[in-house]
Amino acid sequence: MEGSLVNAFEESKKNFMNELTGYEWIKSCKICTGDRLIQVTHSPMVNFHQCENCYVIFLNPQPSVATLKQQYTQQELLNTGPASAWFKHNKFYLKEISRERLRDVLRYKEHGDLLDVGCGMGDFCGVAREAGFNVFGTEFSDVYADQTRKTVDITEIYIGRLQEIDFSGRKFDVISLWHVLEHLPDPLETLVCLRKLVRTGGIVVIEVPNVDQKRKRPMYLSDLEDYPIDRLEHLFYYSGKALQNACTKAGFKIVNLNFVDAHQPSKNMFKHFLRKIKRPSKQIVYMGRQNKGFSAMRIFSTV
Repeated sequence: MEGSLVNAFEESKKNFMNELTGYEWIKSCKICTGDRLIQVTHSPMVNFHQCENCYVIFLNPQPSVATLKQQYTQQELLNTGPASAWFKHNKFYLKEISRERLRDVLRYKEHGDLLDVGCGMGDFCGVAREAGFNVFGTEFSDVYADQTRKTVDITEIYIGRLQEIDFSGRKFDVISLWHVLEHLPDPLETLVCLRKLVRTGGIVVIEVPNVDQKRKRPMYLSDLEDYPIDRLEHLFYYSGKALQNACTKAGFKIVNLNFVDAHQPSKNMFKHFLRKIKRPSKQIVYMGRQNKGFSAMRIFSTV
């Protein structure tokens, strides 16, 4: 019986891969190398699996690096992708999100060289530079990088995967990844690279979606139900435990883990202040079980 199930699984996998060109099957966890993987969704083409050892949840099969480069370098991204919403929001409220993140960073570092990995439209780069940081950015896509240069006039933006960039021995006091790690096909490799780039005593801050958030349906299930395969951007989902495991595995010391809301920018001043009131009240409501009440988490690590 067990043999027939294995054969059925292999046949199913083969059919998937025949239909999905540019996708790669993950046989073992990319963070802990464990091979005890549980399928947690049931879609016809791609699904999310969870590692029983380190608890991370990931898309399987996943787009190859070549496929991702093709997807992320389309000029149409600015019109049809998630970035398109950036053009529709008032810039004041967009900046407020970055200012809130910066206030958290300033608890640990008040100046120095700051590298924003996956800097997107450059909002965080802009507020960090206003606060006195010497700012650098990286982008997988030259489409986003060009927009960042236009938006905040930051010229020192490295293009490509972090592992492929030549930083010429430069190290940084602060490295930030705001909703970037979940998009990367090689999280542990990226974290190890970050460890080499941060100065001794420096800080690395990572914010990702909180997969444990209490909601009607899991985030990863929403992905599969709401988006076509070529728009599935989140390759990994983390709980607090899974994110700490990943950072520790890469050699980081965990300084702090906060649960926060990765909210959309407000539409007007009334909603803006309403959210400011709502945030501290949620801290009280979900005291002792913050992992259930908040849509994202922010981890600070050092070496």
